[in-house]
Amino acid sequence: MSGDVISISLVQQQDFQFRNDFGASVPPLVSDEPAPLGQGEGPAPQQLLLAAVANCLSASLLFALRKFKQQGEPLQTTASCLIDRNETGRLRVMSIDVTLRLGQSASGIDHLDRILGGFQEYCTVSQSVGRGIPIRMQVQDADGSFLM
Repeated sequence: MSGDVISISLVQQQDFQFRNDFGASVPPLVSDEPAPLGQGEGPAPQQLLLAAVANCLSASLLFALRKFKQQGEPLQTTASCLIDRNETGRLRVMSIDVTLRLGQSASGIDHLDRILGGFQEYCTVSQSVGRGIPIRMQVQDADGSFLM
């Protein structure tokens, strides 16, 4: 994917609601601001940012597991962000927290230290977003033990 250009287009539907077009092979998605600006009839931009970070980290972890021929599925990921005002009073995403939960116990996954030690380096989105927004990440196994 090196050097690839990825494009989307947005078309306003009404007020703060936009149709996000990703190309012919992907269904469009409607995004909307929550009330009082919009109607909340689709994910807000902040939610899309969280989804992008969480999805990329999940896919990177899954790729690393499969690279070592390990079963960690089904993965479950939750993400949240802190929205607050910056020094000029503008609302900003101040931090992102992501928890990835393996579908298996850590004891049943070989090479787990190598998997956990490198998977996030391959996440294009979190490595890019993390340059401007702190991302805190933790990984749990199916037993609830925190692995990182």
